[in-house]
Amino acid sequence: MKTLSTVSAAAAIGIDRKALDNALAREGRSLILAGRQGRSRQIPVAALERIAVAFVLNRDLGVSIAKGLELAERVLAAPSEPIAIGSLGALTFDVARFRRTLELAVDEALESVAEPPRGRPRS
Repeated sequence: MKTLSTVSAAAAIGIDRKALDNALAREGRSLILAGRQGRSRQIPVAALERIAVAFVLNRDLGVSIAKGLELAERVLAAPSEPIAIGSLGALTFDVARFRRTLELAVDEALESVAEPPRGRPRS
C-alpha cells in the first residue's frame, strides 16, 4: 500500500500541512495508520482521496470536514451516481477526473517536496 507523509499529502492536495494535521487529529483518525511519537503520519493514498474530496467540498460548498469525509465515502463508493443530499438535493462529482488530477499532484509532490529532517541536529 502506497503511503505519503503529511508534508507530501498536504502539498498534493494544496493545503497547509497544519490544516491537514488538525483535520486528521479531529476527524480522520480512522483513516490513517497508527504511528509512533516523533514520526510523521503516513497517509494511504485511498485515505488521501477521501481527505481531498472532503477539503474540496469544504472549500467549494462550505461543508464541514467531518460531513465532507462522510460524503466523500459515499461519492467514492458510487463514482458514477449522484449522491442524495436531503430530500431535494443531489451531489455529482467527477471522480475519474478527480483521481487523475490527484495522481498527478501526488507524483509532483513526491518529486518536489523535501521532507524536513527529524530529531536533533548533529554537533
